[in-house]
Amino acid sequence: MTDEESSKSVTSDEQLARFIFFRNRLRQDWTVKPDEFIPHPYPDLSVTRHINLTETELWNIGRRVGQQREKPLLGRADVQAFSFERHRLRVVAAPVAGNPNHANVTDWPTEKSAQKAIAQEIAAAVGTARKAPTEPD
Repeated sequence: MTDEESSKSVTSDEQLARFIFFRNRLRQDWTVKPDEFIPHPYPDLSVTRHINLTETELWNIGRRVGQQREKPLLGRADVQAFSFERHRLRVVAAPVAGNPNHANVTDWPTEKSAQKAIAQEIAAAVGTARKAPTEPD
């Protein structure tokens, strides 16, 4: 993806990846718990756009994020941007070094209970997370 492409507005039908680093954010059947989509205590939720990335490139971005956080990449939850927008949240392109497809989900309500209500619907829309490949591609 070029710098120009990565800074373009995120469209409602775009697929977004939320990388998962904590086992307690997943149920035994790998459905995603709402906590994975609650930004608290941060104002924004970090996601990665799928746009123009291969599966290998997407997983490699997740691994790099995990290395930066010193956490193993367990998997990812894929969700359409519309799942956030329907709750009056915005998905804003926010490229960072090593991840030109980075985006932030913004405009969350400040109350954690309101964030949780939204996160429950988003987690339900995601369903089952994808497990990270065991071997780097």
